[in-house]
Amino acid sequence: MSAKRDYYEVVGVSKNASINEIKSQYRKLALKFHPDRNKSPEAGEHFKEISEAYAVLSDPKKRSLYDQHGHAGVDGRYSTEDIFRGAGANFDDVFSDLFGRQGRSSGGFDSIFQNLFGGGGGFGGFGNQRGRDMLYETSLTMEDVLHGKRMEIDLQKNVDCPDCNGSGCSPGTSKTSCAECKGHGQVRVSRNMGGMSFVTVQPCRKCGGEGSIIEKPCRKCKQGKVKGTKHLSFDLPTGIDDGDYVLSGEGESIPNGANGDLIIRVRIQTHPEFKRDGRDIFYDAHITMIDASLGKSFEVPTLDGSHKINVDSGSQPNSIIKLKGKGLPGKGFHGRGDQYVRLVVNIPKKLNKQQKNLLKEFDDSTN
Repeated sequence: MSAKRDYYEVVGVSKNASINEIKSQYRKLALKFHPDRNKSPEAGEHFKEISEAYAVLSDPKKRSLYDQHGHAGVDGRYSTEDIFRGAGANFDDVFSDLFGRQGRSSGGFDSIFQNLFGGGGGFGGFGNQRGRDMLYETSLTMEDVLHGKRMEIDLQKNVDCPDCNGSGCSPGTSKTSCAECKGHGQVRVSRNMGGMSFVTVQPCRKCGGEGSIIEKPCRKCKQGKVKGTKHLSFDLPTGIDDGDYVLSGEGESIPNGANGDLIIRVRIQTHPEFKRDGRDIFYDAHITMIDASLGKSFEVPTLDGSHKINVDSGSQPNSIIKLKGKGLPGKGFHGRGDQYVRLVVNIPKKLNKQQKNLLKEFDDSTN
């Protein structure tokens, strides 16, 4: 399970960047990572990531949703195809700048996006339809951040029909290969125009581009999916922070299409005793001015239980005692952070006459 990077970070612009700034930065990155120019194994994934970010940030409606709700606001409403739908003109403009007008037919928007986003069996440049992404929100304690947490959840979603096991065919039958397209899902159509022959590829009308036909549909579902419940078990890792995390393929499923993703939105609860700053935690220990003056040993809470600390005599207000390794783990770090104990010296607001006299005698003796 991995967290999606912030779209503004991916493109390398600020959140208040203008559309021209976003387009300019995307143009630079597209030129760098376009697979026709960059043959490194990672280029395709980088190009896909920056293009998805640009498709959202260049669309005012999608950008507004993203600014308000993050990835879940966009993923929960749009499939991958939907994210790019309507952005074609923007991409055409960029690719015409980068590769010239011939870019559309020689590695430009249509061809390169068909390869990167699942083209081949589907049409419109983005392959088969995809189920919508789903959002699941959960809150964790700071103790969960320390130890990690095993999640057990039940999702209401489309599941495979129990009668046909998701095939959509009546029990005892199966899909047959489409005779029109020979199972390819697409047909070639030739046209003669002005003495020249043009060949185009179109989805097969008989099978709807699927390559197969259900001759006897399942009576229960007709298409392989029914509403149901799916139980999921997964682990949230130690050191986790606020953010959206993705379980690929665990979102909504649709007949003859790819599953969407499940977005796990994590929020860390405020702790009643500790404050968190990354891997470090902070705790205020209240002591009397006598304890600060004379010194004292006592126990303070940590995420692992109580821990004994020694307050030196003459400790000043807001002095810090560091408990090494008593903080939290963090992604990309070895070991845990630290806990910092701040000494809060309580000064009494009311004193009786005897106490005042004792303090005055003490003050006189120090002069």
